Amino acid sequence: MCSPCKVPPECCGCPPTCCGPAISYCIFDLESAVFDTRYIYRKALKELALSYDRRIPEHLLIQSGPMTTSEMSQLICRKCDMPMDWESFRFELNERTSQLIANPPFMDGIERLVNHLRNCCIGLGLVTSCSEANYCAKIRGREDFFENFSSVICADDPELRAFKPEPDVYLIAMSRLGDAGPDCTLVFDGTPKGVQAAADARLPVVMVADKDLPCCWSELAALRFEYLDDFEPEMLNMPPFTDPPPRRRSSRRRTRYSRRLTVIRRRAAEAAAAEEEEEQEEATPEVPPPLIAIADPSILNLRE
Repeated sequence: MCSPCKVPPECCGCPPTCCGPAISYCIFDLESAVFDTRYIYRKALKELALSYDRRIPEHLLIQSGPMTTSEMSQLICRKCDMPMDWESFRFELNERTSQLIANPPFMDGIERLVNHLRNCCIGLGLVTSCSEANYCAKIRGREDFFENFSSVICADDPELRAFKPEPDVYLIAMSRLGDAGPDCTLVFDGTPKGVQAAADARLPVVMVADKDLPCCWSELAALRFEYLDDFEPEMLNMPPFTDPPPRRRSSRRRTRYSRRLTVIRRRAAEAAAAEEEEEQEEATPEVPPPLIAIADPSILNLRE
């Protein structure tokens, strides 16, 4: 058993802008926003196919990105004419990915971001698609970092009934963070199913996606980045970083964030204005038209 999560400390002595931001809670997906595992399945797929003298076309690798392991295995076996059934392929794929994912690297920028959010008194939650035992194995040797998260939801959590893209995991995570709600909680996820789950829970999402992921699979995200360290908290009215940005690799280009957030804000403002206008119309009593006094009844030209 790994050590239990720490209760978030009381916020004391920090500036008011830190204690009352628009975003007070953040929830991270372990596999796609904390650990950089985006290319592990792709690497395992390529190695497994080569072991059977097969090559997987790039478009199939992209297409299989948001799929489950079973769906992915069926697609590759059918399209690449693998000399085995898809259940056997899935078993071997899981074996290879387990070896590669045993000690995954951190996403660039995650440690800086998490430490900054904790210093700003923002409550942090974590969700993962692995069991509690596997989670404890993955974080071994890095327990100090994961103590920043006050709540962790694993795949074998007794309250979890449905997995992504159903919103259950994020609804449970919000309930365990205390006063977290859709108006003050932000999600970091890197998979289309995770973004769908968060969106169905009415939560804004920062998507950390593979650059080859089609744009249509990130339409529900407020922001999309290829690298997490391109995220700037002030984009969502959160306290900005106080330390200088880290030096980026010369081969890396800064990613441009999606304009989806602007669209979301505009539509929300338009909806709020329309709702306010309707309320004003309902509150205003209807005034009957004034009666016109007729001085001379003969003008009505009435017949007796």
